[in-house]
Amino acid sequence: MGISELLLQLADPQAMKSLSFVEKMEGGLIVTFLGMGITFLALILLQCIIDLLARIIVKTEKKPLQALAATSNKAENKACQNRNDEELIAVISAAVAMNLQRSTGDIVIRNIRKIEEPSLLWNRTGVLDQMNTRL
Repeated sequence: MGISELLLQLADPQAMKSLSFVEKMEGGLIVTFLGMGITFLALILLQCIIDLLARIIVKTEKKPLQALAATSNKAENKACQNRNDEELIAVISAAVAMNLQRSTGDIVIRNIRKIEEPSLLWNRTGVLDQMNTRL
């Protein structure tokens, strides 16, 4: 008996009674694999559509971000970064001096390397927002 004949017999309740246990199990497995296969193919199609839309959105968002970055004032950013670096060095040296119970004049900081956090920007923004609202 072929697969199509078996599926037709499974659709008819009267013919279902005449099938043997093995034929019923075989039909059940066929229906299960067909359902899982169709679902899997639909999920693959959805994933492809989502990837395509994500690529389109990224291409359209890069253009405004590049224009915004070009208009920013580089000298202002550099001065702000230098001021922040000096403050960072002062804070780190004070923390190390307090921990070692020494004067800040005894401590020389030669190099500071920033370690990138593995968290995403939106995650850090949310944490900072929560910390600022609790103050």
